[in-house]
This record gives sequence, structure tokens and C-alpha cells, in this order.
Amino acid sequence: MLRGLSLGLLSSAISVAALSASAQEVSADFPKLYITGAAGANNPTTRTNTGEAGTFEEYTNPGASAELGLGLDFDGFRVEVTYAIDASQLRGYTNVSGVDFDYISGGETRKQSAFLSGYWDVLRQKSWTPYFGAGIGYSNLDVRNFSDAGLSYDAFNRSLWGYQFKAGMSIDVSSRSKLFAEGIYRATSRFNTNDGFNDWNNASWSSWGGQLGIRVEL
Repeated sequence: MLRGLSLGLLSSAISVAALSASAQEVSADFPKLYITGAAGANNPTTRTNTGEAGTFEEYTNPGASAELGLGLDFDGFRVEVTYAIDASQLRGYTNVSGVDFDYISGGETRKQSAFLSGYWDVLRQKSWTPYFGAGIGYSNLDVRNFSDAGLSYDAFNRSLWGYQFKAGMSIDVSSRSKLFAEGIYRATSRFNTNDGFNDWNNASWSSWGGQLGIRVEL
């Protein structure tokens, strides 16, 4: 009986030691440092802007986007610091009287952002995993001079709060790299401008978009 008890205790001790070693090995693998890069497209939303003159809506053409940064993978939860750029061009507006106008020149826009984001990998033990993420940071919005058929408007540059939400899918392509596709919503805080004629309170500069990218472990 004592022999059986001793063998049982020895077996239990070996199992506990093996589990402990395995846990230490897993813990030693994380966090993992990686680089990430992606490119895609963005489609800015219609903005409703208000001022003493009234309310008007402004439209922007779709454009390109890119993102580059560093991340840490904590086995299911990731943290990234990234630089992102969204480029587009103003298209036109519906004025305070409800009349539509097209911009005929200028209006190139660049929104450059620095984000701190967190991501949750839903099925981290699979070779593919859906994920969700959110981030906050700084956005610099630069809009060049623009004009319609009758008037020219002043350029502006604003430093704003920026934020983003993402949902995507990652696929393993090797032991150290993953490809991913993601949908993105990006936006800024509201901001004030003067176009050379009136003061306006502008809605968030927001857009929907998508990107394809790669993450590579360092």
C-alpha cells in the first residue's frame, strides 16, 4: 500500500514538474516583438458642418491608406504603436441653400496619425484567427487650397485627437509571419475652420476602409 502511495506521489510530482516546465517554456516565448505593415483604401464619410451662415454637407473622394509600426504579442492580446496615413481629395458640397457644387481644383488631403492600439486574437491556437482592435492617438489633418466654379477657399492644417476601430483575419504563412486583411473605421475630434468667408464647426474627419498587410516576428 505504501509502495503504491509512493508511486502515486512520485507520478503526481513528475506531472506537476512537467506542467511547470511547460508553463515556463510558454511564458518564455511571450511577449513577441514584431513589425507590421499594411496598405489599402479609405472612403471618407459625408461631413455635416455648421456655422452662423447655416449648415452644409461636404463630400470627399475615396483614397489610399497605409500603416507601419511595431507590436508586442502577449499570446492572444497584442499592443501596437503605428504610423498611419489616409490620403484623399475633396469632391464637392451641398451649400446652406441646398445647392450642390463640385470643387474644380485643389482639395488634396493628408491625415497622418500615430496610434496606440490593442487587439484581441479570438482563436490564437489556430493557423487563422479573427481579431478585433481599437486605438487612440494623434492625427494631423492637412487640406490644401480648393475652389469651386466661383470661389476659392483657404487651406487649413489641424492637430486633432484620432481613434480607430478594426476587425480582421490573420493567417499564418510561416512560423514567424502572418498575412492579414482588415476593415477599419478611423475618425478625429471635431474642429473649427475659416474658409476665407465664414467660420465653421466641422464634423469629425472619419472614413471607412480596408487594408491588406503582414506581421513579421523579430
